[in-house]
Amino acid sequence: MMALTGAWPRRFSGRLNPPAAVWVVLLLFCVFALAVPRFASAGNLENLLRVGSILGIAACGQTIVLILGGIEFSFGASAALASVVTVLALPSAGVAGGFAAGATAVLLVGLVNGTLVARFSLPPFLVTLGMLMVAGGGAAVLAGGLPIDAPPSDAFSWPARGRIAGIPVPILAAAASFALLHLLLAHTRAGRLWYLVGANGTAARLSGITVWRVVLAGYLLAGAFCALAAVILTSRVASGQPGLAPNLPFETIAACAVGGIPLAGGQGRAVQTLCGVLVIAMLNNAVVLLNLPVAYQQLMIAAVILGAVMLQQAPRLLLLLPVRPARQPEEDRS
Repeated sequence: MMALTGAWPRRFSGRLNPPAAVWVVLLLFCVFALAVPRFASAGNLENLLRVGSILGIAACGQTIVLILGGIEFSFGASAALASVVTVLALPSAGVAGGFAAGATAVLLVGLVNGTLVARFSLPPFLVTLGMLMVAGGGAAVLAGGLPIDAPPSDAFSWPARGRIAGIPVPILAAAASFALLHLLLAHTRAGRLWYLVGANGTAARLSGITVWRVVLAGYLLAGAFCALAAVILTSRVASGQPGLAPNLPFETIAACAVGGIPLAGGQGRAVQTLCGVLVIAMLNNAVVLLNLPVAYQQLMIAAVILGAVMLQQAPRLLLLLPVRPARQPEEDRS
């Protein structure tokens, strides 16, 4: 009996212990609720979650790439390409076909990224940075450098403005994305392989794992999350814009870093990404409510990112500090 009662806390203590980012979210919420007018109102909180849902969905894809030890810079350009392709396909394919065409464009970008990284062992930083330019340039060429307005349609605006059981569709999509990410990371073989490959790809290869397939699957799924975010974003702006969401990849990286996910790979949880997204969303919302310039928003996010990274690296930084020798007694020195 003693063994059973002692094993239960050890088994579940890790699951019941929330990450530090949860307390940061609660602290920021209390501070903003007291200091920012209308922040804690029901309407503003719904707007906060609806606007932050696009970042949250894309951040789910960034989380997978970071766990694999990579990084994804092409999300913003992929979303811009999807918006242009969607609007251009509307006359011939209809609303559903247009969104499908835009999502397919994002998946193709993810497929190319994953193939170059997995099969040719190219650095993810350079691959996704180059794809950012390719996808962004392709969107500009297709749109002629100018935004293309979509015909007004209730069906086209439904992904961004529709409701199911009174809850906005973007919020439901973000909740489903985080639930799926949690299930993949915590309860599937694919999630375990992502952690193993991200922690030590050489060891994973020597143990008989087909590493390139694991990496390719991760980039494809990250592209699927980005495609969903692009559909909602395109529906919200109701146009195809070649310059859409230029900061999306950097905000997703920031959300993961603020949540405590290291950029070295092999670690990360869905709840950490969720907390990071909430922190970024609350900061952006507070800046809007206070009518502060956009520069303040960027400075606040930058400060939070630097603080999060420094906290992650605190143990290593402490080891680099010089150690002063202990002062010897007077009789020893004589």
